[in-house]
Amino acid sequence: MKYLCVLFLFLVFVRISAQQDNYFEKWYNADECKLPQNTIKSIVKDKYGFIWLSTDNGIARFDGKNFLTYDVNLPSVENRTLLIEGSADDDWLFTFYNSGDIPSLISRRGFSVISDTNSSSFKQLKPHGAESLWKILKETSEKIKKGKYYFFITKKEFYYIDNYRLFYQKDGKSRFIRDLNGYTYFRFFILGDQLFYMRKPSLIEKIEKTGEIKECQTGITEKEDFEFFINTANKQLLIRNDNKVYVIEHKNNTILSTEICDSKTIKNVAITCMYYDHSTRTLILGTVSQGFLVVRENFINAYNTPDKTIFHAITPYNNKEVITGDGDIFNYNGYVKTFPFPNKDPYGILPLKNKPEFLLKSEHSLIFYAQGQAKTIRNFGKNTVVRGISSTIGNKIWISLKSDKDLIGYIIIENQKIIKEKFYAINVPVRGITQVNNDELLLAAHNGLYLFNEKKSTRKTLIKNRTFRSINNNGDHFFWIQTYGKGLYLYKDGKIYEPPQKNSVLSAVHSVIDDGIGYYWLSSNKGLFQVKKENFLNYYLHGNTAVYIHKYSRKDGLLTLEFNGGANINGLMHNGSIIFPSMNGMVYINARNAFPVTPGKDYYLDRIAINEKEKNISGILNLENNFGYVKIFVDYTNFGNQGNDYIEYRIDDNKWQPLSDSRVISINSLTNGNHEIHVRKLKDFSSDYNYKTLHVFVKPAFWETVLFRLSAIVLLLLIFYSFYKIRLKQIEKESLILNTKIDERTRELKETIGSLSKTREELYAQLYRQKKLVAAISHDIKSPLKFINMSTEILMDNTDDDCYEKKVIGSIKESSAQILEFIDSTITYNKIFIYDNHKTRENIMLRDFVFQRMRLFANTAEFKSIQIQNNIGKNDVLISNPDVLSIIIHNILDNAIKYTDQGFIYIYGITNECRYHLVIEDTGLGMSEEEISKLKQAEDFSGSRLGMKIVKELLPFIDVSFNIESKKGEGTKMILTFTG
Repeated sequence: MKYLCVLFLFLVFVRISAQQDNYFEKWYNADECKLPQNTIKSIVKDKYGFIWLSTDNGIARFDGKNFLTYDVNLPSVENRTLLIEGSADDDWLFTFYNSGDIPSLISRRGFSVISDTNSSSFKQLKPHGAESLWKILKETSEKIKKGKYYFFITKKEFYYIDNYRLFYQKDGKSRFIRDLNGYTYFRFFILGDQLFYMRKPSLIEKIEKTGEIKECQTGITEKEDFEFFINTANKQLLIRNDNKVYVIEHKNNTILSTEICDSKTIKNVAITCMYYDHSTRTLILGTVSQGFLVVRENFINAYNTPDKTIFHAITPYNNKEVITGDGDIFNYNGYVKTFPFPNKDPYGILPLKNKPEFLLKSEHSLIFYAQGQAKTIRNFGKNTVVRGISSTIGNKIWISLKSDKDLIGYIIIENQKIIKEKFYAINVPVRGITQVNNDELLLAAHNGLYLFNEKKSTRKTLIKNRTFRSINNNGDHFFWIQTYGKGLYLYKDGKIYEPPQKNSVLSAVHSVIDDGIGYYWLSSNKGLFQVKKENFLNYYLHGNTAVYIHKYSRKDGLLTLEFNGGANINGLMHNGSIIFPSMNGMVYINARNAFPVTPGKDYYLDRIAINEKEKNISGILNLENNFGYVKIFVDYTNFGNQGNDYIEYRIDDNKWQPLSDSRVISINSLTNGNHEIHVRKLKDFSSDYNYKTLHVFVKPAFWETVLFRLSAIVLLLLIFYSFYKIRLKQIEKESLILNTKIDERTRELKETIGSLSKTREELYAQLYRQKKLVAAISHDIKSPLKFINMSTEILMDNTDDDCYEKKVIGSIKESSAQILEFIDSTITYNKIFIYDNHKTRENIMLRDFVFQRMRLFANTAEFKSIQIQNNIGKNDVLISNPDVLSIIIHNILDNAIKYTDQGFIYIYGITNECRYHLVIEDTGLGMSEEEISKLKQAEDFSGSRLGMKIVKELLPFIDVSFNIESKKGEGTKMILTFTG
């Protein structure tokens, strides 16, 4: 048993190691590529499909093959950049140098540093510099978190947070949405036109424009190794959870999390940023020091057996599995098992109608295999060789034989026996047989292509002196005939179509398989190809000049580019997959989930270099007579196989020639005059070209331009004079318009000044009435109360100490003193706003100051059996406004006594991190977390909360923040933090 377990583990290891990885992964770094630096800060795809990378050594544009690097080119400024932000859909991207001081703009596939501090672009972008820096650093200090942060939908539509207050702005109109206290700025992100907040991997908050917050579950369980990456410019949120990466999407008002990568490669990589391209299912990861990594999941998989890598004939085994001529069984997930087939010929296997029963081809015989048992059902003798077998219409199995003469024929099998056979002398060496109708068969032979009429027993030559090896048909009227290196032929309705033109891709095709969704897949000695069925047929039937054939490479999941042919079945469509045998693996293609990485749809001819000096042009290139050496860059993107770049060019009417791998058209000589450089690019999976023309004018030599110069001078004078006259009239017109506008603005200004004067007078009147009101309260209410207080003092002096009335009079005296103190506080509170005297500061001996406030509550505390302890140090001194601080402490003590019965109130001070914290702690009723949250966030206070409203309004005036710590039934702690 022990040895069986060891053997089992060994076979599992061998099988797993024989399969290829499910992902294509490629590193780009400064050591091996032209990436300027290995520290990647940001990765963004622009509107035109180019990838932009911000690094610690400049900005780089990546088109899938080449890097175009941009430097700051400013003295004493480092080439270090920050995040790339903005809106890619709006072709408006920006980043910063010098830690946010110098903005730069990415637009129209170009990059520019904005160093002019007076320019509108500089003034528009500069405020975002510090914001970009904090987003990189993810600084969590309270001062930074209170800053202003933007989240762009487009250039003119965005959200922004200002001191925890969320706003939405569109077309210059801004409106407040809600407060977001406690939220962290670097966790906000945009999906579409909606703002979200990543609370945790499993929970995302959707913040509606109405201010409503909806919680959305992602279904992601957070692992210990977790990171999230927000790509603001491309409106993406990506989450790495251990070695898996998820993209978060917002579709149909629902949050969806989709796993896009499961690779151990990213497990121990220090990732800084991510971008996911949905169209190609490509993930790009920037790192701290290793450059960037491109990861793409393969939809093509190649599988081997533990001891075999080369495969030939295949046929369906059941609904989910296929079997080879060697007895190897595969499904979409790989190798399953092997049957012990007795034959040594892997080139022929056919399924019989009673599954799973198979007919196997051997060198001199036919073998019947069923239920693990094999037997020779027909032996033709040592002098006869079985060339091929083929199942056709009905129950006939066609066979081609080689003996003293060449034969074809058929057998019929029932109950594991041959009940009928018939052969014809054909006199040609046939390898492939396919029935085209009830009477005719197409024969692929070593010396030609033939049509055999079974009913008449006649053979017709279609093509001679050409070596054919096999035929395949997809159940329609199109029959594809494969040759030995001479191209792919088509037979339809009695007519042969040769390859329209010499095409190296089609020279050695083994099989053409229809995926049922509009594409053909071709296996060959030179690789795997995909072509649109309609275009491919028109290429043959109507002689279209070109067709886009997509080439796949090892990057797409293949282990080899050499596929096998020569068998009776060289490829098939089965259970949603296209399957081909190859020289290294059984290749499975998930056709319905295929996402070929094609070149970008558009290309650009606006970047040139004259004698290595680059510049941008627009449609016309003017060159001096002795221009030297010109490079015309053809810019486009291709993040897949560079062999799929079908781009050609020609100068004037010369012959079309392919663009070089450098993507450059080089010119070192042209005659003077006008020229046209024509460029065409074959559209993806099409037969149509996208044409563009660059007009080139080469100036003639000076000795040839006497007449030209005279004419040019005259023309220039006429143009200048016309421009002068036109401009003069335009200036006069503009002057009239300007004067009119000045008059209008002057009238508007006068009206505005009048309105402001009137408003100022009204405000002065209101302020005067408020002052009179405060004075009235001070005189009309305080005077009687003072008289009562004085009267109680006289009464107390004339009353015996043991008398009950003296106690009553004492209570009246203390109550009237409390009312006076309350009125003084109220008057002080109003004076703070009326006279704006909250700005004054004094040295406050805090212990004595608090004792004075405690005296006001002595009776109430004694009545409720509450002990108030003042534990503030004798030497504790604060610089603050005594009026404001008095009101604040008064209201806090009032609340503490109100919600405490038979307990304690402790008042003490703590110095921590160079800040003084005044703590008022009670043992009262306490509050739940929900009540605390409501108390902190509420703006509308009423009833018992009025004192809290006064506290919250007054604290900012003396630069004091507060915090509440409380538990239900255990009391409340109010902490005042003095920042000064």
